[in-house]
Amino acid sequence: MKLALAEGLDAITTDAIAAAAGVSTRTFFNYYPNKEAAAIGTPPGFRDEDKAALRAGRNALAVDLKQFLDRHMAALAEDETILRMVGKVVHANSKASGLLDRVVLGERDELAECLRPRVNDDQVAMALAANATACTARAIHLWENEENVSLAEALDRVWAGQIAAARLLANP
Repeated sequence: MKLALAEGLDAITTDAIAAAAGVSTRTFFNYYPNKEAAAIGTPPGFRDEDKAALRAGRNALAVDLKQFLDRHMAALAEDETILRMVGKVVHANSKASGLLDRVVLGERDELAECLRPRVNDDQVAMALAANATACTARAIHLWENEENVSLAEALDRVWAGQIAAARLLANP
């Protein structure tokens, strides 16, 4: 990450990354298919217990989904320094950005699977999952661009906007 930020991901080679990490290039390729994948790493995914809790649903769907997102945001916040570095690299490199987009689409699909039993409709589950993953992305963007806002606070603000927008759609 430090090398990518200092020199730009496009300007460095996998050989340079491997050398900086103290491993051979061959070892590098055992872990990552390319330098862009190494730059974004493996973002923390949804925890199995959180997915199970969302599927089981003890509260209103909006409450359970917000708690699910709160726990996911807390996992992302465990290493804010890395999250900021990944954000800078992704904003500067379209291939890394595309890889991260694929990760987010996978999370959206995984979340939709968790929501299907609760809503009994594939399109509704997918819409809810798409909105939830978009909330996470918007919260990270807000956190990156506004001083003195934690990831949790950013998610709270974005979620409030999401709920207000849903009410507008429900009551035209």
